[in-house]
Amino acid sequence: MPAMAQMPDGLQIYGRVNVTGERITVDDSSNTALQPNQSNYELVDNSSRIGLRYKRELVPGNSILFQIESRVNLTDGGDVLSSRDSYIGLAGDSWGTIRLGRTIGPVYYATYDYISMHNHDTGTSSDALLAGTVVGNQGFMNNTIWYTSPKFGGVTIDFAFSLLGEQRVDPGMDQPRHLGLVASYDAGPLHLAVSYANTENDADLDPAPGSTTASSATAWTFGGAYDFKFMVLGALWEVAERDVFGAGSVDSDYWRIAAMFPFGQHELHINYGLVDADNDAGAQQWTLGYNYNITKQTKVYAFYTTVENDDNGNFVMGGSTNTFIGVTGASYSSIAIGVRHNF
Repeated sequence: MPAMAQMPDGLQIYGRVNVTGERITVDDSSNTALQPNQSNYELVDNSSRIGLRYKRELVPGNSILFQIESRVNLTDGGDVLSSRDSYIGLAGDSWGTIRLGRTIGPVYYATYDYISMHNHDTGTSSDALLAGTVVGNQGFMNNTIWYTSPKFGGVTIDFAFSLLGEQRVDPGMDQPRHLGLVASYDAGPLHLAVSYANTENDADLDPAPGSTTASSATAWTFGGAYDFKFMVLGALWEVAERDVFGAGSVDSDYWRIAAMFPFGQHELHINYGLVDADNDAGAQQWTLGYNYNITKQTKVYAFYTTVENDDNGNFVMGGSTNTFIGVTGASYSSIAIGVRHNF
């Protein structure tokens, strides 16, 4: 039998497997395309992933690093190599870290992802209400330069710039791009962050057909969390503006609060979000969850989650393949039970 190849020093294989069985209901009594309370039973993959992570010191205080992370779908077999955070970079003790590649970005990680404690902001209970500009209206963004500073008295600065694609919305427009800037403060149980996101000329910003006028979306977000031991409490406030063809710009305010109550191997979770947008285009989302930690890496869990749109709201519950997702004014809900393992 041939000898197995030895793993290079500094190379780590990691990942997450996470699947739920769910009863998903969609309801919009004002839309003839839907019967009231239509339900599907589904197995939902909650962003399972596998990755390679590498870091090696080149000279004292300076290292090279890379990461290749791929989405893995355990319920339908779908996967794409390097579809998630994937980059090469350099890190220095005195000057920080720079990464070149693909990422969902520091604005998302420092605020929205940080307070989504019950299921790592994945699946049907993931944050459905954040402004699209936070992730460049694309989710994971290509062609990104991401710099993270060293810590200065608990403060870290992150800057990311993404050229979202080589193709322009119109030949007369500038290339689509995204800018993200974050200042974070961490001190013991306290995490605070303020961020700015701006996306320009992306097709999802609804520019007028054939127009050479730049389309734009911006969002300011203030958020954080505090660990009281008996409870972890997180919250955020987002102020966003987005160009919409035929309607000028749409302004919105988004608030979210999340709480986790740990006791022994158990966790109780409450998570509530509300968007107040122009033209009755807002929504609310709330989740009740329970996690049982078999080990530090493995949990079984259950939750109930719902997204309820205003009359002109079009926020979509994540994670599902439900046929009727994407109907203006619809409401979505799910009862789920699942298992998650991190390695």
